[in-house]
Amino acid sequence: MLQKGDMYGKDHSGITPQQLTPEVWDYVFLGKEAPRDCAISPEQLAAMRREFEYWYPFDLRVSGKDLIQNHLTFALYNHTAVWAADKAKWPRAIRCNGHLLLNSEKMSKSTGNFKTLNEAIGEYSSDAMRWALADAGDGMDDANFETTTANAAILRITKELAWIEECLAPGSGLREGPADLLADRVFDNAINIAIAAARDAFERMAFREALKAAAYDLGNARDVYRLACGPEGMHRDVTQRYIEVSTLLLLPFTPHTSEHVWRNMLKKEGAAVTAGFPTGAEPDTILQRAAAYVEDLIPAMRKAIAKAEAPPKKKGPGPAEPPPRVVGAHVFVSERFVGWQEAVLRALAPRFNAKTRAFAEDAVPAVLEAAKQDSAMSSMADKQLKQAVMPFAKFKQEEALAAGPQVLDVKLPFSEVAVINESMAYLLRSLKIDKIEVHLATDAGVPELAASVKADLNGAYPASPVFGFVTAAAAAAAAPAQ
Repeated sequence: MLQKGDMYGKDHSGITPQQLTPEVWDYVFLGKEAPRDCAISPEQLAAMRREFEYWYPFDLRVSGKDLIQNHLTFALYNHTAVWAADKAKWPRAIRCNGHLLLNSEKMSKSTGNFKTLNEAIGEYSSDAMRWALADAGDGMDDANFETTTANAAILRITKELAWIEECLAPGSGLREGPADLLADRVFDNAINIAIAAARDAFERMAFREALKAAAYDLGNARDVYRLACGPEGMHRDVTQRYIEVSTLLLLPFTPHTSEHVWRNMLKKEGAAVTAGFPTGAEPDTILQRAAAYVEDLIPAMRKAIAKAEAPPKKKGPGPAEPPPRVVGAHVFVSERFVGWQEAVLRALAPRFNAKTRAFAEDAVPAVLEAAKQDSAMSSMADKQLKQAVMPFAKFKQEEALAAGPQVLDVKLPFSEVAVINESMAYLLRSLKIDKIEVHLATDAGVPELAASVKADLNGAYPASPVFGFVTAAAAAAAAPAQ
């Protein structure tokens, strides 16, 4: 208003400093009546007040952490003093940043560890630079711009563009029809999770977390989906949704790339920047846990297979026996914790605070008392009881501290048997074996089967099955004669 929109002072409104009396400022800032006999016209006064009220209160002040002790603190003092009776005019948020390091060292022209904005854009592109800056860190700790991250971003963006082009091309081999495979549902849910996580991070201005959700976590979910689908191929509609959502989530970091994908590759009308934030259904945490279960099962079975295929120790002279080759597996699952273990979990669950990630002080006495009520434990001495119960209780406490309260459930919210069977093709490809059979530990005949493949059913717990393996030699011996 006073400068007529010219911040450099080349023009002004004609209002002189002498005309800006305290009464004028009271009218503009405090909403008091217009001063009488004022040299400033009522229209100009109204415009000044309107402009002030448009910009105030300010939503966000971004500054450096070195100004906390002076400028920013006094900004708060000034606002609370001037508008003591109107808290609506007080600042809504102040965000402070640390200083910027270059490759973990302070920028300095004298040492040569220095890079200008133009140099960085020319070397890495603006999108890759924005990516590396977002990845440099949040909060007041010094952010670290890593040139390796910027270079990796260039490669990642380039590979993603090539992959999108391949998926959108005719004859891409993407699957049509209902998107009802477990892998389809899991990936679609992963997209919803990324939307929710990125939105939460953006609202908190935690840009590193937002980048992690939008690029790394969602990208990893896409890679797992591609592996899980195998030769059947990814579903066209789910893949299309991923490309659209990923483009919009990454828009604040890679605006030029996102606009190119949105307009030129997806052929969308209008600009990506005006398309709005992507929307998704509420994340399904049960489906998320089922997906994690499968991804944890694969390395657990690989480790067990490697142990089963270890070469036998050589006995006596002569050539060593060839190592066994696993061709099949039996997976034995337990639906729920029972007995004293169930009692322990029921004692721990109400004593765990999910927000503070801490257990109540009486958790251990409550666990021991609950276990003692079980008939198998009631006759034990206190020392024996502790030795039997506390390793399990301590393990579940540590799990809860790391993963949350769901690990204290007596029963999983999904069927392990159903999830394994739905993931069978993915598991067989990943483990490179011919057959997997899954059994409930409580089913008839299962104890005898477990004993025949040297599996200890006592070690089977919810989300922690035990395995027995069939070697090629054993399978050949059991095969009917031709």
